[in-house]
Amino acid sequence: MNRATILDIEDKAVIFRNENGYGADAPIPLRSLLLKKNIITIFKPLSDKLDGMAILARNNIRFLMINRKHSIGKQHFTIGHELYHLFIQENFDSQKCNTELFELQKDIEERKADYFAACLLLPEKGVIQLIPNNERNTKNLISDATIFKIQHYYRVSVKAVIYRLVELGFVDKSYFETFKNDKKSIAKKLGYDMSLFEERAEDEILGNYAELAIRLNKEKKISETQFIKLMADINIDPFETCEDEQD
Repeated sequence: MNRATILDIEDKAVIFRNENGYGADAPIPLRSLLLKKNIITIFKPLSDKLDGMAILARNNIRFLMINRKHSIGKQHFTIGHELYHLFIQENFDSQKCNTELFELQKDIEERKADYFAACLLLPEKGVIQLIPNNERNTKNLISDATIFKIQHYYRVSVKAVIYRLVELGFVDKSYFETFKNDKKSIAKKLGYDMSLFEERAEDEILGNYAELAIRLNKEKKISETQFIKLMADINIDPFETCEDEQD
């Protein structure tokens, strides 16, 4: 990406943070943000080669599908990536995504989405505040302790943290190789819990999925068969009678 594009994405990430009340350095509670923005989000097992998918439907109805088999930290970065598609990219309708490829992304919009996620979830001011003074002035002095502190403060993957530190000029790409295999053991030795390295335990849906399905069925915008299928996807039988209704 050229410099003008990079600056434009950085500006859009700052504006998005400010518009949603997170300022220049606060971590973003993504679960709350997804609910606030009325994004129907489904966490379920997907192909290992698919990290997520975003859909912008009619009437600005927004859907996300996130691969829950990946680590929580990576899932969070994927959500940030998909937010670019849903709110920043022009003329967007849908996209299947592989995230955290950064400059290896072949599609320019995917590259922009990765960079947007890094800027959004790892804001420059906040990242720098977490780096000790003695690690700031010379390249490649960032310690294990600092990397995992940033990771757990912003709730993302180690890979995303290193990418952001590379972009900000604090480390070079050799850090990717250094932290390729031993992330969990290093984090454990530093006293951090392992939750960011684990996958989501079960399927989950955030948002008014069921309410939307019911409304579309009542308005005859989907068939009865489609409605039953949508409800079955979240393990709800629409014809099951509640005990309260039987009394």
